[in-house]
Amino acid sequence: MSSDVTVRLNGSTPGDPARLKAEIEQTRQELGETAAALAAKTDVKTRAAALAGRVRERVVVTADEIKQDPAQAVRRPVPVALLATVAAAVAVVLVRRSRS
Repeated sequence: MSSDVTVRLNGSTPGDPARLKAEIEQTRQELGETAAALAAKTDVKTRAAALAGRVRERVVVTADEIKQDPAQAVRRPVPVALLATVAAAVAVVLVRRSRS
């Protein structure tokens, strides 16, 4: 434990006003970053859109792979069907949310 924390736990404050101001500014910066991170986590619409983009990209890559080697679809029927189902589900959720 640092001496700064120990001093504060004992009820006193640092004697140097410049150091105290610097610590306050650092705490404000950290609090701002924490608030921004929490806001990003609660933004469901943006997170759903990001997920849809990742799923869409994965579907496109898989479709390109299958176009190059159609026999690959036979070797991997479950992942292809699963990707198609997930993509459809994400599309349905996004359409419903955009209407409300």
